[in-house]
This record gives sequence, C-alpha cells and structure tokens, in this order.
Amino acid sequence: MRVKTLIKSLAFALSVGITFSLISVYPLLTAACAAAPNTPLTLPAKRSATQLTADANEAIVEWNQQAVALALRPIPALAPVQQTRVMAIFHLAVHDAVNGTTGEYETYLSPPSPPENASPVAAAIAAAHYALKNLFPGNDMMLDERYANSLAAHGLLPTDPGISFGSSAAAAILASRTNDHSSEAQFDYNVPGAGAPGVWIRLNNAPALLPGWGNVTPFVLRTSSQFRPEAPPDLASEKYARDYNEIKTIGINTGSSRSVTQSQIATFWRASPTAIWNPVLTQLVQLRNLTFSQNARLYALFYLAAADAGIACWEAKYHYNFWRPQLAIVNGEFDSNDATVGNGTWQPFVLTPPHPEYPSGHTSNSSAMAEILTSQFEDTPGVPLVVTLSGITRQWSSLSEAVQEVIDARVYSGIHFRNSDEVGARMGRQVAQFVSKHALRRSK
Repeated sequence: MRVKTLIKSLAFALSVGITFSLISVYPLLTAACAAAPNTPLTLPAKRSATQLTADANEAIVEWNQQAVALALRPIPALAPVQQTRVMAIFHLAVHDAVNGTTGEYETYLSPPSPPENASPVAAAIAAAHYALKNLFPGNDMMLDERYANSLAAHGLLPTDPGISFGSSAAAAILASRTNDHSSEAQFDYNVPGAGAPGVWIRLNNAPALLPGWGNVTPFVLRTSSQFRPEAPPDLASEKYARDYNEIKTIGINTGSSRSVTQSQIATFWRASPTAIWNPVLTQLVQLRNLTFSQNARLYALFYLAAADAGIACWEAKYHYNFWRPQLAIVNGEFDSNDATVGNGTWQPFVLTPPHPEYPSGHTSNSSAMAEILTSQFEDTPGVPLVVTLSGITRQWSSLSEAVQEVIDARVYSGIHFRNSDEVGARMGRQVAQFVSKHALRRSK
C-alpha cells in the first residue's frame, strides 16, 4: 500500500537525540480527512513552548533508543538488512501515529480520523510500545513498564484518546508487512555456475545469508530491481585488475600495507549501518528546531531509505553472484587476466561475509542514510560528527566524508573491491532520493 494524503493541522517542535552502539555480526485503514483535534497535548500547565518541545522530544528519544537496543541485540542476532527493516516498521508506526493526528505530513497508510483531543505524544508512545511488543516478542514486561513510565513522564493519562489511535496506526503498519516475504528469505541456496571464475561460492560450507532478501516487498520502491546496477567489471578488464591488486595489497590479513589508522577504520565499519548512523542522525537533529511531525518523518524516511537500499542491494547481489576477493585472489591464475597474479594462501583482514560481493551492502545502506540526512541538513552540518564504537572513535566534518570512509573501509577489510563499494554507494543515493520524493510528503 502506498502513501495517501491526510489533512489536518498542528505542529510540535522537536529535536531528538540517541546514541547507541554495538558491533553487529552477520548471523542475522481506511482513508479519511479529519479536522484538527482541539487539545493536542496533555501536559502540566504554565510551561513555555520550549519546555513543551523538550517534553515532546523525549517521546521519540526514549523509544528510538529502545528500538535500536532491541534491533542490535547479539542474541538473537539480526543481519543488518533485517535491522533496517524492523527499524523502518517501528518508525513508520510512530510517524503515522504522529502525523495522523497533526496532519503536517502524509501518512504511509491511511488511518481513520483521530478522536477528539488526541495527544500526538500519547499516540507516538502508544505506537512505539505496540510496535516493539510485536516486533520483539518476549519483552512484554520490560516494554509495559517503559510504556507506563513514559506516559507518566509526559503527564499523560492511560485514557488519553491518542493512545488507541497510536496503537491502531502501529497495528496497521505491522499488518501491512506481515506477508512481505522477509520470513521466507533464508533457505538453502546453490549458486548457479559455482566453480567458474568470477562466480561466488560459499566458503567453508557456510549457508548463504538471506538469499531471498531481494524478494522482500520494498517499502517505497516500485520493485527491488528498480535501481539494479550494471554488471560488475569483466575479469579481463583493466578496472578489475586495478581493484584486484589494490585489495590484494592492502586488504590482506598479515603483511598488509595498511596503516594503524586504516586498520582501525576497517574494524570500526564492521558495525552495522544502524549502529553507526543512528548516532549521526541523533547529533544532527539536535542542531535543528524541527517540529514533532518533522522529526517523526525524518526518522521514518531515514530507515525507509536504508531498508529499501538493503532490499535492492540483496536483489543485485544474488542476481550477479560475483565472487569475493578472497576467492578471487586465491584463484587469480584462472581469471584470464595476466595483470592479476594469484596468491593461494591469501586471507582478508576481516572475515569474508557469507553472501555475494557485488554490490556492497554497507555502502548501499550508509549512502542511503547519509542522503536522507543531506537532504535535511546539507552535506556539511557545521559541527564534527563523532561516533565511538568498541573503543574506536571516528570523526567526520561532512556526511560525504563518512560515506567515503566506509567505501575505503571495505577495501581495507579485504572483503569488497572498490568498484563494488562505489556502485553500492551510488545505488543507496538513488534509492534515498526516490524515497524522499515519493514517501511521507508534506500535506497539501
């Protein structure tokens, strides 16, 4: 189902912050137009607009933090593309709950008219609570306690009419993704043409990771192949030889030309896009006085773009089934390129992921997230962007600098040819631009 326009009026200001980090491993309505509610926010009297804004901020801050914590849990581990899917569902639920009451932006689905005096903050809290309980079953006690505390902290009663509205908005989003094929994405996969030069094979008999993820229904894209890139370079080409010899030298585990800093960069970017970019999003929204509706939308667009970039990337990966550098270099004598000398004992600095190489998933997701942020804050926000993960701190002056770093990082890691990183980044930008143009637009 695609976005339908819902008209109402009311705006709340919000600046949001959340920092959460964790190194990620691969394991794994009806449409209606409504009048604006009369009394949108139930908060103690005699507070300034700034204080009201700060109170509203907390609703998205605390629940985003909780969602990220659950998505990045090591057990059960979600693959990065699974993380962005659940985060997209979660933030769509919050977005539709908020903008279903304020009408500032189009909702993703078409919820009914909100009840009289429904608080957008109560709707957001209820939607977040409902979504997380259903996305991460088994955490009911903890989430129920957080829900009660959240309502109390914002001066809201359990009887606020926004609560039932928010829960129903979340239920609709969850229902729309029930049959999106994500639950069918892991299966035994035998690579067509396995053994031929250039064709990916499973190393150490490890199962292919989510070979059906490219069949997951996109959130906004028309099809998962909409931005499928051109085929990877021919093995006999100069471009392939250039990338081959670069990664052979700098991406090897021992005896590499990597500097200490380059090794740290490779290690840092082993974390999933959600773990790295959610803190960046946090830092940037703190720089702007966005309305409550705008912030709910920004979070949703951020993860919509990432989720669809992941789906599109996985479709291309398993369409081309291009081999990883480890297999390519070990078998360099058989690729019909005189400029690529093989090394039968070559090992990458970072463990080779169990899925095809082209294009790069991390650069696709990272570039999509960065593009959404760039559209809101411009490439250079005016302050350093700082993220610390597992004792390693990275700092960038621009969003494009961070994207370039992940491109380099995957080469330093020995797991991606540079062209695959660059193509992945381009694909991510294309997906994000399409999502920005077609989803959650300002209400007319």
